[in-house]
This record gives sequence, C-alpha cells and structure tokens, in this order.
Amino acid sequence: MYKLLALFIFLPFVSFAENIELAEKFIQLTDATKVKGASQKDIDKVAALLGDDMRYQHPNFNADLTKVQFIEGLSRYLGVVDAMDSVITTKVVGSDAITVAFISTTVNNGKTDIDERPLMRLFEFKQGKITLVREYW
Repeated sequence: MYKLLALFIFLPFVSFAENIELAEKFIQLTDATKVKGASQKDIDKVAALLGDDMRYQHPNFNADLTKVQFIEGLSRYLGVVDAMDSVITTKVVGSDAITVAFISTTVNNGKTDIDERPLMRLFEFKQGKITLVREYW
C-alpha cells in the first residue's frame, strides 16, 4: 500500500481547472492561427500546448494525425479568414479529460458565418499537456 501511495505523491498533479484552462487556450490559439496576419509564432504557441505523443482525430473525416501532421495542417489554414471566435457553451470535466461544446463565428470577406449548432471536442491530458483532441462534428 505504501508503494502505491508513494507513486501518487511523486506524480505531477494537474487540477481540473488547469485542464479546463488548457482546453480554452487551445481553442483560442487555434482560432488565432486562422486569422489574417497570423504567423508561425501563433502555430508555435499551439504546439507548445501539445504532448509529443499527441493525436488529433476527426472520425467523420477519417482523420488520425500525429502532432507533426496536425501542426502541418494548421500551417495550411494560416491566415485564411478575417476573424474567428469560438465560445464554449458547455464543459464536461473528467479525470484528465474534458469535453466541450462550442460555437464558432467566422468572418471572411464581409460575410459572417455562425455555427447552427454547437460543435463537440474531446481533450485528453497528461502531465499538463494535451495528448488527444477528438472532434465530433
């Protein structure tokens, strides 16, 4: 029993609040990469949130990307819109995971597009980094 207790004492503890903050920051920073004027520095800020073994999955598009592939994808969408803002409407927090529902508003060429329904995203965390992002929309 003492060995198990010792294991928990030495593992870094990340609070629910820190994981929520990390998910919120990911959404904010990935939105920023898509806005005109964004640069590689904006992508680097997103990359800093991700664990080395991070996966990005989007089952509806058969996507299962490594961290490197995900970052390359962000580069392809760098600065493509005039403005983008995503607002989290619901959070379900678990142990080292959070699911959020969010609505995104995009402005491009004078046209505003607002999601008709909330989009869903699952995050998993390990040692203060995002290890999984899974989209359900």
